[in-house]
Amino acid sequence: MEKLNRKEQLLKELQDLEETNTEDVEEENNNDPIQAVKGDVEEAVVQTKKVVKEKKPRTAKQIEAFEKARQTRERNALARRQSRDDEAIAIRKQVEDKLVKKAIAVKKKQIKQQAILDEISDDETPLEEVEKIATRSVTRTKLKREVTKDFPAPPPPAEEPVTPKYYFL
Repeated sequence: MEKLNRKEQLLKELQDLEETNTEDVEEENNNDPIQAVKGDVEEAVVQTKKVVKEKKPRTAKQIEAFEKARQTRERNALARRQSRDDEAIAIRKQVEDKLVKKAIAVKKKQIKQQAILDEISDDETPLEEVEKIATRSVTRTKLKREVTKDFPAPPPPAEEPVTPKYYFL
C-alpha cells in the first residue's frame, strides 16, 4: 500500500515538473541561448581572421642573402661529410696495416717453430734434448722481449740498520 502511494506521489511530482518545464521552454524559445552562443562564436572566428596580419614580403636582397646562406650551408655540409669519409678511410687503412703486420709476425713465428721441429725430427735425438731445445727457444724469445723494453733498473735494496737486542734477566 505504501509503495503504491509513494509511486502515485512521485508521478504527480513528475507531472508538475513537466508542466513547469514546458512553460519555461516556451519563454526561452523567444530568447534562444544556443543560437546566441553560435552567433558569438562565428563572430569571434571572423574577428580572429581579421586580426591575423599578412607577412611582409621579402625584398630581393633578402631573398638573395637567404639563397647565399643556403648554398654556404650545403657546401659546409658536403665538406663535413667528405672529411668524415676521409677519416674513416684513414682509420680503416691503419687497422689494415696493423692487421697485415700482425699476420706477418704470426707467420714468421710459425715458420721458426716449423724449422725447429724439422731440425729435431730429421735426426734421432733423444726426447730430453728436444725438450731442452724447445725451452731454450721459448726463453730466448722471452729474453728478447724483456731486453727490448726499456725499464729502469730497480734501485738496490737499502740496508736496514741492525738494532741490538738486549735481554735482561
